[in-house]
Amino acid sequence: MAEKEIKKPVKKIDKKVEKEEKKIKQVKPVKEKKVKPAKVKPVKVKETKETPEVEVEKKIIGGGKIIHLKPMVTEKAVMLIESQNVMTFETTMDIRRDQIKEEVEEIFETKVDNVRTLIRKSKKYAYVKLNPKTPAIDIATKLGMI
Repeated sequence: MAEKEIKKPVKKIDKKVEKEEKKIKQVKPVKEKKVKPAKVKPVKVKETKETPEVEVEKKIIGGGKIIHLKPMVTEKAVMLIESQNVMTFETTMDIRRDQIKEEVEEIFETKVDNVRTLIRKSKKYAYVKLNPKTPAIDIATKLGMI
């Protein structure tokens, strides 16, 4: 009796396996489609005008270092020029206040009253207060800032 019980489920499983094998044989393999490369049309590029950076001067000092004095043209910098006679420059990190003062006096042929520096986000900014006899707005006009 135990043998009969075992044979019945095995026959059912064998029939199911045969049906699945027939289904597999009926399935056709998928053909690979050839993909054509897309046609690339040339794109017209519009020419944009870049705002020129105003570099005052690059000068080699005794140690062979190049000092950059790049004037800042922001709303705050223009406001300081007009109200407090202060020019704002972005400089290299290794330059000292006295070197900045000498450079500005030499380049613009003016007297400098005070130099303040600010380091922010790995950039160094110099705020140079000019002598009241020389208005900073005149120098800014010569540089094309205003």
